[in-house]
Amino acid sequence: MRTGIGQRSPMEGALGDPSTVHRNARRLGLLLLAVHLALVLWSAFRPVSSAWMADTNLTPFATVRSEVSAGTAHAYLELLRGLLLLAPLGLLLPLAGGRLYASTLTSFLRTVFAAVLIATGLELLMSTLTSHLLDVDDVLLAAVGVALTHLAVVPAARAALRRRERNHEGGNGPRATPSAFEIAHLTP
Repeated sequence: MRTGIGQRSPMEGALGDPSTVHRNARRLGLLLLAVHLALVLWSAFRPVSSAWMADTNLTPFATVRSEVSAGTAHAYLELLRGLLLLAPLGLLLPLAGGRLYASTLTSFLRTVFAAVLIATGLELLMSTLTSHLLDVDDVLLAAVGVALTHLAVVPAARAALRRRERNHEGGNGPRATPSAFEIAHLTP
């Protein structure tokens, strides 16, 4: 929201108007988020045949240590599965928010917190509805996967989209200071 030539409203801080939401990006993000979560739920609730199951783990990184100490390919694949299961949420949650001008730290914390909540809910559902036993490492690995995905993709993608928006507007995007020409014509 502009108040005059080259001037910004008080609500539009250094990062642009925080209330601006790109509706098409939000729709796409919500659709992809729903599809991803449906696939995660489908894969989580499939029956799995197993000769034995590990006990419930409430000690952080105990399962990770045991998998690494086993050193088998299956153990590493299980760790990779834990990292990648919810990793797309690192991109899909900010996309579903639709904000182009969002603080990187706030977006990161909000995304990781939401992913921890989703992973915890999924773990609780799996432990009550299937024969899967509760493992806190699944939640921690999911949070790490989401955090890595967010850090690798979202800040660079937002910067590229902001640059594209400025170029699309002909270089007349939001500026912190007006040009000398604008100052000369705005002063009485």
